[in-house]
Amino acid sequence: MPRPSMCHTSSLQTPNDKEQALQVSESDLLSLVRSLLRAWEDPLAVLSTSANTLPHPAQSTISNKIQELQEHSKSLGDGLVVLSGKMAPGAQTIFSLPYFGGNDIGQDRISKLINFNFLLSCFRRDSHKIDSFLKILRCRAAQMLPEMC
Repeated sequence: MPRPSMCHTSSLQTPNDKEQALQVSESDLLSLVRSLLRAWEDPLAVLSTSANTLPHPAQSTISNKIQELQEHSKSLGDGLVVLSGKMAPGAQTIFSLPYFGGNDIGQDRISKLINFNFLLSCFRRDSHKIDSFLKILRCRAAQMLPEMC
């Protein structure tokens, strides 16, 4: 299984923990969230189409989970839109993080499963980051003290 440092979003410099994230400006956090969400548009589509071809007994369950991930990504994007309107609508910088994985996650059974799981682990990592950044932004929008976030 490839390491998380090999995820297509690893080149994006993001805070490593909550303390670092609290030091980042609102506009930079908004840009990070936008960049991460945009970077996952194509890979989520690949996961969705690949789920139907996985050589796995729980194929339909996996397909349903991928649909839930797409809905979760949309929900995160909706949260971003709401916060952007409240905070820094001028923060429009988006870092381009192209996905070069193509539309095919593998030819043989093992490579399909490994690549599918790797993409899922990368998405899980990035969606946690996005969620954390949005929580910090919500705290700031509510003008809460940083130690309460």
